[in-house]
Amino acid sequence: MAVFLKTLRTHCDRIFSKRSTPLPSALSSFQFTTRVKCELDTITEKEITENGLKPRKHRGRIKCNNIALPAEIHDAIVKSAKDYPIKSLINDGQRLNNCIRSRKWFPLDDTVAGRRKDAPSEREVPSSAQRQKASVFDMHDTYSCLTQLIGRSDAEYAVLKRIFTEISQRDPELRPRSFLDFGSGVGTGTWAVTQFWRDHLFEILSVDKSRHMNDLAELVLRQGDSNKATMVRNVFYRQFLPANPNRKYDIVLSSFSLFDQSTRRGLLELVDQLYATFDKYLIFVEQGSNAGFQLLDGIRNHIRKNYNADDSHLFAPCPHSLPCPRIAADDGTPCNFEATYTRNFPSGDGHQYGSILYSYLVYKKNPPDSAQRFPRLVRPTAVRSKHCVCHVCAADGKLRDVTFTTAKHGQVIHRCAKASRWADLLPMHVEWEDTTEREDENT
Repeated sequence: MAVFLKTLRTHCDRIFSKRSTPLPSALSSFQFTTRVKCELDTITEKEITENGLKPRKHRGRIKCNNIALPAEIHDAIVKSAKDYPIKSLINDGQRLNNCIRSRKWFPLDDTVAGRRKDAPSEREVPSSAQRQKASVFDMHDTYSCLTQLIGRSDAEYAVLKRIFTEISQRDPELRPRSFLDFGSGVGTGTWAVTQFWRDHLFEILSVDKSRHMNDLAELVLRQGDSNKATMVRNVFYRQFLPANPNRKYDIVLSSFSLFDQSTRRGLLELVDQLYATFDKYLIFVEQGSNAGFQLLDGIRNHIRKNYNADDSHLFAPCPHSLPCPRIAADDGTPCNFEATYTRNFPSGDGHQYGSILYSYLVYKKNPPDSAQRFPRLVRPTAVRSKHCVCHVCAADGKLRDVTFTTAKHGQVIHRCAKASRWADLLPMHVEWEDTTEREDENT
């Protein structure tokens, strides 16, 4: 023991001797976690202290997990596919789901004027992408549309229901009268929006370029029997957007359909047309891959540059209107979120539940609500002993890691942060104090 202590003392003397780097200078290169000053939202604080609301049920929670299709929709899907082999539809639906998840976007006009076609710096579309565009994503017959219905409807419905849940929670006074779904597919947007505002909607316009897809969507609403009345009233199907530029819709949705635009110019013209059409909410949804996130970021930058002086603002997911910090970080990580759902049909390995990653943008007209600048959790909360770590997107346009403890922030704030999940809002106003590098030994 004496030999060990002697050796340890010699080692410590050598570290802290004048010939080595002083301790404060050695620690000056380290960065520390972000310190915050938190103030609980007044509405949340009143609900907890006066009305006995549990912190885990705070107003920033999106209470929507393991979403299942309504029973009548599920029965209609089964009846609509009764004349086709269900096992083949399930397998082909899974294959289609894999293709969409790994899909890339190669706009045809993404070239620089004056370059030769064989220029080495010009990106060429791989043959695999050409084959996918021709054979996988073109819904040219009833069987391919049923593949979309069996393989994708449960996941897409879960995503849209989560988005509409957040809108209804933050805007409980919303009473939409009209709804436009561009790229409606099998009608998942109609299924989701009618779960919240069925009694208030008097016009639902579903636009999809595939005639077979529109016929299948109508058949599902007729419970799989073309002679029955539709479950939802006033649903109209078109293959093109309305020609009247002055026609407005309270909610305009474009989900999982933006990749179908072959050129960048056509995409931006579509965005301008949809932006001029919405009256209350405009929603863009895509797959939560790098390709889908970058596509939505381009749309976001386009709207921010061309409609900055408008009366609309970015409602979700960002608590700010600045450029996305994920792009500035350039770490190859998309800004995406997760939705869990109950499968229509169990997968080949017997799994009953599934999950999907998605990216989205929601624009709203009129002034922002009281929860607009709440930090958004962009990754799962890391719950540890006596503390939790939240990775959030803040109102100042930066990504931050924050550690919440009872000793520093109070029991209520700690419990609210601990109960929050990926994509939730933290119901608090935060002042960020970034700790910079420590001063040198003389300071």
